[in-house]
Amino acid sequence: MERDAVHEAELGVRAQAGDVDALAALLELNRASLHATAIRMLGSRADALDAVQDTCLVALVRVGELRDPGAARAWLHAVVRNVCLMQLRQRRELLCEEIELGGATPDPEEALAQHALREWLWWALDALAPDERLAVILRYFTRCESYEAIARLTGVPIGTVRSRLNRGRSRLHALLQTTSETPASHRQLEGEQREQWEDFYRTLHEHPTPRTYQDLFAQDVDVGDRSARWTCVRDWSAHEREAINLGVRATIVGLIASKDVTVIELDFTNPAAAPHHCPPQATFVHHRESGSSRCVRIHYPIERPPTAPA
Repeated sequence: MERDAVHEAELGVRAQAGDVDALAALLELNRASLHATAIRMLGSRADALDAVQDTCLVALVRVGELRDPGAARAWLHAVVRNVCLMQLRQRRELLCEEIELGGATPDPEEALAQHALREWLWWALDALAPDERLAVILRYFTRCESYEAIARLTGVPIGTVRSRLNRGRSRLHALLQTTSETPASHRQLEGEQREQWEDFYRTLHEHPTPRTYQDLFAQDVDVGDRSARWTCVRDWSAHEREAINLGVRATIVGLIASKDVTVIELDFTNPAAAPHHCPPQATFVHHRESGSSRCVRIHYPIERPPTAPA
C-alpha cells in the first residue's frame, strides 16, 4: 500500500508538470474506486460512468489545483463527488453547496498553465467531431456551461447535448490512453485570435464603420440570438454600430479558440442614457471558415433587465 502511495505521488508530480501519460496512469489507477463512489452517490451505473468520464475531463482542465501530489487520490475523489453533486442538483434531487477542491478555482488560462498538458488537450479537442468539440468547449471553458444554455446556443435538444458531451468525453479519454503527442501550438492560435478580436473591438469603439467588419466576417455571415437574426454583414454591422454609437462598450473577458470555432465572452457597459440597452454579458460563438466568421450564435447568460416604469 505504501509503495502504491509513493507511485501515485510520483504520478501526481509528473501530471502537474504537464505529463499527459502520468495523468492517464493516475486516472486509470483510480478508475475502479471513482466508479464505485459515483455508483454509491448516483445509484445508476450509466450515470456513474458519465460522472467518471466527466471527472477525467475535469482533471485534465484543473490538474493545476493539485497542490499536494501525495493527495492525488483524495483530490480525484473530491472531483468525482463534486461532479455527482452537480448531477444530483440538475435532477433537482439534492440542493447543497459544492464541495471545495482545495483552493480558489482558477480561470481557464491558469488551469491549463502547464504547457504540454494544455497543448495536448487542445490537440485532442481538435480531433473531435465539430459538434462534440463545440459542446465540450462550451461546457468546460465558458459561462454557457449548463445543458440548457448549450442547447439554446447550438439549436438542438438537451438530449442531443448530453449525447455529444458523452461522445466527446469518451473520445478524449481514448486519446488520453493512447498518445500525448502535440503536433501544433494551440497557444499561438488562441493568441492570434485574441489579438485580432481585441483590435476589432478597439477599432469599433473608436471608428464604428462598416469597414471594421470586412476582415473578420464573411459577407454572407449568419448571426442569431434568441430573438433576432441577421443574414449579411451589412445588416449585422448596422445593428452593432447602432449600439456603439449610442455609447455601449464591449470588453472581452474570455476567449477560447479551436481550429474552426472561436468563443468570445463579453461584458457590456451601457451608457447612462440607456442603462438597459444590452444585457450585461454575452457569449458569441463564431464558426470560422477560411479565416472569417461565417456563422455566429449569441447567448446571454443574464438577460436584459426589464425597463423601469416611468
